[in-house]
Amino acid sequence: MTETGEAADAPDVLRERMVTSLRERGAITSERVKSAFLKVPRHLFAPEVTAAEVYGAPEGIFTKYNSKGRPVSSVSAPWLHARMLEAARVAPGMTVLEVGSGGCNAALSAELAGDQDLVTTIDIDPDITDRARKLLSGAGYGRVRVLEADGARPLPGAPARGFDRIIVTVGAADLPMAWLDQLAPGGRLVVPLRFRGISRTIAFNREQDHLRSDTLIVSGFVAMQGDSAHAPRVVPLAGQDVRLVVDEDQPADAEALSEAFTGPRHEQWTGVELGVSEGVLPRLEVWLAGTVAPYGKLRATQEAADRGLVGWVLGKGMPAVWDHDSMAYLTLRQDPHAGQERYELGVISHGPGREHLAAHLSDVVRRFDREARNSGDPIVRAFRRDDPEAPSGVTVDKPSIRLTVA
Repeated sequence: MTETGEAADAPDVLRERMVTSLRERGAITSERVKSAFLKVPRHLFAPEVTAAEVYGAPEGIFTKYNSKGRPVSSVSAPWLHARMLEAARVAPGMTVLEVGSGGCNAALSAELAGDQDLVTTIDIDPDITDRARKLLSGAGYGRVRVLEADGARPLPGAPARGFDRIIVTVGAADLPMAWLDQLAPGGRLVVPLRFRGISRTIAFNREQDHLRSDTLIVSGFVAMQGDSAHAPRVVPLAGQDVRLVVDEDQPADAEALSEAFTGPRHEQWTGVELGVSEGVLPRLEVWLAGTVAPYGKLRATQEAADRGLVGWVLGKGMPAVWDHDSMAYLTLRQDPHAGQERYELGVISHGPGREHLAAHLSDVVRRFDREARNSGDPIVRAFRRDDPEAPSGVTVDKPSIRLTVA
């Protein structure tokens, strides 16, 4: 017998259907996370929309916008909540700090920790903490501690040994010292981190005097506010139609690069192929961040592509490199010999040094194909900037930390 009418739209039915889908997709892999998702009434944390929208949402549901119309708070998509909690590995009896309050993730963490009193959720915005406190109480999680605080600063009253798990649910451009200082020995930090124009949710473990990643998730979050908010620099190359996204104060001569982009272009194809579902490009993006510098993202509108200003640039941009007066970026073309599901990576470059820069980037892509393509996710390590043992070479330098990618 199939479900019909109101029974099919009941929150419990929708929740079970969501969990089944998340299991089939591999977002939920453990029985404990499955149990938490079945218990927490997700729809109560987004009362502005229907339960069907909450449980079927392919992406996050925005719950607050700033004066410029930009989202500043949301309920993350179910698949992302699931993957982050699987990566966090919260076990019974663990203390959990959530940075960025929405309510739902704190409730799920409380189920996994086995005690609401072990979970603290903080946000810099009093409207968001007031909302989270109200929604958590209404959903039966009133003992979760909700605090108005800047997540980049030390939290008064934190456990003496630190939190066993710190889960950040806002996009961060740095790893503040407070997180490193308040993470317990053996603790895990799960954080959506922006670097070199890309964003990855990274699960870090402590490894001696630094952090080492073991999970990378392609994702996007509303940006963090407060002391650790650092917006990237955007260099217009053709107005707003084509622009270069530059993070970490990397040098970029806007005038020279804009002039280069108006000049002749050079194309070079690498012979490196990829399939739609292989996940090669997301790994390559992170690997390049630890291999070449300067490095960022070239982004373009569909109008720019239609006018022939750029090659095939995906919606979230393509990896780009540059020097004083020349630039190069990755592009794709359909492989005419391998069917519609295979593509070849190439390089398009502009400026006086365009051929040299294209050859360099092509060589690096071929090196990735030979040495790292089949090695799984790149490993990101985070060192304190003031650590005398922090490595040199190609690094990603943030205000508080130095990242390396291997």
